[in-house]
Amino acid sequence: MRIPPSIQHSLTGGDIDAVEAEWLAAVDGEIAVETFLAITNGLVRLNEGERVGTLLELLDDQLQDRGQWAERLDLIRGAGSRYLRSGQVYETVLDTLHELYRDRESDLSELLHELGLDRGRQETVKLWDKVDRLRNLLAFQRGDIVEMTGRGVGRIAEVNMPLQTFKVDLEKANGVAVGFRAAGKMLTLLPPEHVLRRKLEEPEELAAMKPPELLERTLKSYDRPLTGAEVRAIVVGIIPARRWSSWWTSARKQAQVLSSGGSRQTYRWVEATDAESSLWQEFEQAAPRARIGLLRRAANQSQELRDRMAAFLDDLGLGLARGQPALAFEIRCALERFGAEPTWPAEELLASLKDPLDFFASIDPRGPREQAYRVLPDCRSDWRDVLEKRFLLETDTKAIGTIAELIDEDLRRRCAARAQVQPHRTPAAFTWLAEGAATDPALRDGRQNRLLNLLIQALRNEAFAPFRLRLKALFDSGGTVPKLLPELTLEEARQAEVSIRHAALEDYRREPLLTALHLKFPDLLADQDTDDDLYALPASIATKRERLRELVEQELPANRKAIEEARALGDLRENFEYKSARQRHEYLTSLATELQQDLQRSTPIDLAAAACDKLRIGNQAILESESGEQRTLAILGPWESAPERGIISYESDLALKLLGSEPGAEVEMDGETFTLQAIQTLASASPAPE
Repeated sequence: MRIPPSIQHSLTGGDIDAVEAEWLAAVDGEIAVETFLAITNGLVRLNEGERVGTLLELLDDQLQDRGQWAERLDLIRGAGSRYLRSGQVYETVLDTLHELYRDRESDLSELLHELGLDRGRQETVKLWDKVDRLRNLLAFQRGDIVEMTGRGVGRIAEVNMPLQTFKVDLEKANGVAVGFRAAGKMLTLLPPEHVLRRKLEEPEELAAMKPPELLERTLKSYDRPLTGAEVRAIVVGIIPARRWSSWWTSARKQAQVLSSGGSRQTYRWVEATDAESSLWQEFEQAAPRARIGLLRRAANQSQELRDRMAAFLDDLGLGLARGQPALAFEIRCALERFGAEPTWPAEELLASLKDPLDFFASIDPRGPREQAYRVLPDCRSDWRDVLEKRFLLETDTKAIGTIAELIDEDLRRRCAARAQVQPHRTPAAFTWLAEGAATDPALRDGRQNRLLNLLIQALRNEAFAPFRLRLKALFDSGGTVPKLLPELTLEEARQAEVSIRHAALEDYRREPLLTALHLKFPDLLADQDTDDDLYALPASIATKRERLRELVEQELPANRKAIEEARALGDLRENFEYKSARQRHEYLTSLATELQQDLQRSTPIDLAAAACDKLRIGNQAILESESGEQRTLAILGPWESAPERGIISYESDLALKLLGSEPGAEVEMDGETFTLQAIQTLASASPAPE
């Protein structure tokens, strides 16, 4: 506690009479013991010990006259030795305790005995430690409502002096024992208006409150901001758990509920006069993108504050237009969504861009990117080139759909064809193409077999993890794949049957597809290959087993914990963390199931045992074209496939053409005819595949 400036000035100047006069005047007012103790230390440093004793005696008399016994204990602790006679501190403390707890004399007597404070001065080792323990214990009595750390709210049912324990009846457990020593840290006495106390005593009263009223009572019960998870833990039970999301959405719209923090938001209640001031102060100090979010949060505030924020952002956007055009455009879009009218045109900003591709890559939210795509044709002559490149670079399928609406049919066909060249490099564009092919025959015309194979390969490719559930849906009735199957040739259908049997699909998806193929192509049943083994190198099988172990023992348990933590934040409709964790769970579960199924049917490839009379799995083919170009291809399993290194899967279209061939056989590749010159075992081939 700071000494009042006037007294500090007198102490510094050595004017002791002035200090005494102000001391006597202060004693007649509201007494703050900490302030008097600080003045005492100042006087002692000036060698005014005798005067200090007199002044402290006057202060002690005043505290006794007012019945301020707790404050008197603080005075004795801080300066008792300066005004009490030698040996008098113990009796004075004891007398003060009896006055302070006059209405609990019986409990006091028991505790004085338990703590050894009733045995005279010779037993008062660590006097103040024992006094503190006594006061902590007397803070609780039978019937008090308390919050127990980590256990919830309950009522003290028993105070057992011989065992030195409290017994607390909690909501979910009765008779929980808490030792006297731990009580001060584990138990918190709840005041009458605390939300948790009212929840225990009068839950109907709280249940009848409107969402903002209950949230106000909850937030005001604590002297710190609360997280959404903490609010949920408090109010569920007052309201049903199934109503939490709607309740939370309604309650936090109140203008006096202020949130702060990043991914872990906290909430506090401020008075109406302070809410707008706090929000504006936070707005001024926030980063530019954070200001956009604060503008949305101001929806429940006054029109004056909203206009003030909008004007600020409008000026900010204009200033950023040259140096940070992407951020400037995001600000402009936010203002338009908010109903404000920006004072600077979007067309001029886009027309002045030196690098449109960098501009679009820098816009994070999809909405502003889509809006910029729509403005682009009105202000740039190179808009077609820009949109063609962005078609493959875009990461959101809805935004790709916007681009597809803006470009002509020929350019759209060209973009769709390029999305199939290396789908793992353009997963969003390929997903848009695959989904669109279900309703637009032009997107699949002439490419049915290739599109089907690419879709099956995408199911195992990590690049498609964000889209995997959507791709799997394309194998269901009404999806793209069932519409591709009838358009295949018989030979393509044979290849499709093998691919579908080994695809990373659940049986309920796989079987209808095979049935549809057999109905369309009855000849498949006659030459159906029942071999369902998955061939792979022993090292690949070991790697997959280790991956399955990591999924089951590490990643899935960690993901389940993340789901629970995200669910506790509430409002699942707007809870990005929860949605992300759920999507991750579906992906990990699916991946673990697929790995387990694949490992169950995995068969090691014995490279040394592969004969070379015909091309088999585990062989290496030496091919030569009519122009003299030579190619070397190793045929292994789908887990080893690496076409860029000359290793192809036995499930691939090319391998299906080559398998069983003898030296001298011809095969079409990339529009050229190649002749199989020689067959080698990979065990003896040099170099061996990595």
